Amino acid sequence: MKYRTLGKTGLKISEIGFGCGTGAALMISGDPAEQKKAVARALELGVTYFDTAPIYGETKSESSLGRVLAELDAKPIVVTKVALQFEELDDVHAATVKSVEASLERLRRDAVQVVYLHNRVGKARAPKPDIGVGALLTVDDVLGPRGVVTGLEELRKRGLVQYFGCCSYGGDMAELDRVIASDKFQSMLVHYSVLNQTAFLPPVPGSKLHDYGQVAAHAAARGMGIANLRVMEAGLLANNSREKPDAVAANTQRSHALDFLRNGDATLAPAAVRFALSNPAISVALIGVSETWHIEAAVEAAARGPLSAEQLAKVEAARKSDFVPA
Repeated sequence: MKYRTLGKTGLKISEIGFGCGTGAALMISGDPAEQKKAVARALELGVTYFDTAPIYGETKSESSLGRVLAELDAKPIVVTKVALQFEELDDVHAATVKSVEASLERLRRDAVQVVYLHNRVGKARAPKPDIGVGALLTVDDVLGPRGVVTGLEELRKRGLVQYFGCCSYGGDMAELDRVIASDKFQSMLVHYSVLNQTAFLPPVPGSKLHDYGQVAAHAAARGMGIANLRVMEAGLLANNSREKPDAVAANTQRSHALDFLRNGDATLAPAAVRFALSNPAISVALIGVSETWHIEAAVEAAARGPLSAEQLAKVEAARKSDFVPA
């Protein structure tokens, strides 16, 4: 296992992270013995970064991870999140504090290293964002008086949280840029994959990809750590997609432009991991774990090292054609 620095936090973390989310639902609905086996194996392989959230499985993910880590007497880096609902926005500060306190209780921990704001930001409040969970917040909800940041700062003063993160998976990228420019957050969750690189690069003209406005490049330039989600496009690059059929069909067709990366592998999953880790701005590639072998396969792929310069040049040529197979 290799280790990277989570931006200006200075935290040294494994370049492969254990994702405890809804899609790969091991920590939500899995057998407790299998949960313990997977986490124990990840720790044995050198994984030190575990990503969860109260909204995953309606708190089941946090509770399962807390129980397993207590049983193993393990204290890796654990990050969780705050996803405020629309009805909680009368007092954002108080709701933020309450959310993290409840997470710590479920996780059986006195503190966590990083708390991410799971809500997306936009120009006006809304019950739901275009992509993601919780209510859509405004920049003032995040940075203003009695906003998210003041709640997180209170928690930090109490020794319950060290660093703050935010999420770029949805919302208004121009508004998110204002949050980034505040320098109040030290890390960001980013959708970045070999098929969608718009968090770092502009989209090809005419592309139908969701455009993330190069926010990861902006965040990295300000010293923020980058936690990479959707490395495998919700399982599509591992031939196990959890997306809607029409999205799967389009992206599956586009992925054929990358078949040169297989090199004998059954799927593009190993190449997807290696592509993410070829970007030096990426601090950790989050892998959703449904079975123990998923984390083993990701660690094995990472051990092969980044893609070669020749492979990356071919990927860039494919990107410029919007992944139209030759």
